[in-house]
Amino acid sequence: MGMGWWAAAGDLLLGARCQACLRPWWGLCPACRASLRSRTPRGTRPTPCPVGFPPTSTAGWYDEPMRRLIVGHKERQALGLAPMLGELLATACWHLIRTRVAPAEAEFTLVPIPSARAAVRSRGYDATAVLARRAAALLRPAAPVRVRRLLRHHRGVHDQSGLDAAARQRNLADSLRVRDAAAGATRQGMIIIVDDLVTTGATLTEASRALTAAGMAVLGAATIAATRRHHAALADRTR
Repeated sequence: MGMGWWAAAGDLLLGARCQACLRPWWGLCPACRASLRSRTPRGTRPTPCPVGFPPTSTAGWYDEPMRRLIVGHKERQALGLAPMLGELLATACWHLIRTRVAPAEAEFTLVPIPSARAAVRSRGYDATAVLARRAAALLRPAAPVRVRRLLRHHRGVHDQSGLDAAARQRNLADSLRVRDAAAGATRQGMIIIVDDLVTTGATLTEASRALTAAGMAVLGAATIAATRRHHAALADRTR
């Protein structure tokens, strides 16, 4: 579908510099790759925490290098960043799987937070779904994992920028639904909601509500990054 060509063109437009540290390089420099891979995944919870917020693992804090990568991939179509971001999402998913109690031989379904239709049309692809597929491919040697786009927007919502935590919760309340045709086949597995970033937790809370209301077992959520200002890291109780 020409995705590789567009990725190369996007890199040319952004300039030959590392998209994390901005030093001269093509794509991501070796130092930044090593730094990203050395981050420790952790459980995270927003403060204040919305009622119904699912157990959530994240690959790292939303610092400046992480912000550049997420924004570059999502808003500037820097598709060459997808492998690294997908790897980070897989790390967060695996942390969630090994720190939560799941049935033996459980199958896992990654459910990406749906992007707005206008955003998908503008970008030409669903950024979160792309990263979910990357993460699933990396996880499959260790666990049965698939990706399903189960969620859809039930109603319009306002732009979240500038809204505080309580306003975001009101804005997103009852905004997501499970696609009717896809619901039944997924009720036997464990759901992991995936997104690039968690801030106040309103989006993941609404997604968990919609999936649980449809009779699905939500193991939790996994994200590439979490905003440090809104979140506290949780102690890892795994051995």
